[in-house]
Amino acid sequence: MDAKLSLYANIDPNLELRRDDGAALPEAVTLSYDPLRGFIPASQHVRIYSNDVDADIEVRLGHPVELVSDSGTRVPLTVSLNGTVLTVEAQNFNAEDLFDGGLPRASVSMPLTIKQATRGTTVEGRFEGSIGIMINQKAAAL
Repeated sequence: MDAKLSLYANIDPNLELRRDDGAALPEAVTLSYDPLRGFIPASQHVRIYSNDVDADIEVRLGHPVELVSDSGTRVPLTVSLNGTVLTVEAQNFNAEDLFDGGLPRASVSMPLTIKQATRGTTVEGRFEGSIGIMINQKAAAL
């Protein structure tokens, strides 16, 4: 039996997280498994697109990320953006570091990486999970 899960996102119309080439992020990512190392990290270069390149950006996860097997085994995952580990607490990305003017309204290219939090093996089974990445423009300082 397969379960279908609907996901919804609330994204500021002035911000968007897209692939490095401007295409939409994939709807699904398949993590490969190595019996000696566990799940193999997946990485995709992305950019944040914004109508206000002078505003700092906050990025956080909507919930802790994990894979859950059909038998209930949980495997915590780590998600990082440009080397910064994302958590449910907002991480600040400075506008002057993100938006270098190379592409209009687009940040520098950054790796978005998903990996197993603790390296190692796990039980067999089908694993599923989801990631919610929340991005928000910080209000400009007065």
